[in-house]
Amino acid sequence: MATRFERPLPIGQGVLLILALWAAGISAAAIAGWLAAMPTIGVPTITSLGIAAPMIAYAASPALRGWFERVGLKRLTAFHVWRIAAAGLFFIVGANGYLPPTLVRDGGTGDLLAGIFALIVVLLPFARWRYWSAHLFGAADLIVAMGTGIYFSFTDPASMANIRVLPFALIPMFGVAVTFTAHLIAFDLLRKGRAA
Repeated sequence: MATRFERPLPIGQGVLLILALWAAGISAAAIAGWLAAMPTIGVPTITSLGIAAPMIAYAASPALRGWFERVGLKRLTAFHVWRIAAAGLFFIVGANGYLPPTLVRDGGTGDLLAGIFALIVVLLPFARWRYWSAHLFGAADLIVAMGTGIYFSFTDPASMANIRVLPFALIPMFGVAVTFTAHLIAFDLLRKGRAA
């Protein structure tokens, strides 16, 4: 008879465990000073890997794809409502001068609008075009914010120094990566006509 520890985790619990370990790893690297010591390309590289690795797992695992289909497009879209709080954090950070004002303006405003858009879409009766619109807008916002962050990382590295320490390190290397991955999975569900 298999013990509790020999049984595989259900997929949802496995996803949550991986997310917790990922956030803990980024936090530990920031606390240890490893993020501050890495080259400029490090933050976008970690963010990119944080998008690529889950998408490879999603593409390779029918069980993971099935789990996301059961989670459903509505819940996956509702997840993006957290970006309203992210916008508040951006604006607070901006008011204290911790990040470049352009990044704060673009990232904060985009997150606020993306979060409100997601909230409206999930509260209205289902219409595929609304979900496509919300996810396209949200993904475009993240691309603009990432591009702005990369631009400042190379042109004014001192202005982006805080992105390598806590709590700011969790924004691009965890929050952006998880959120962008959620958009990509939503696009796949929409493409397949899965709207559970």
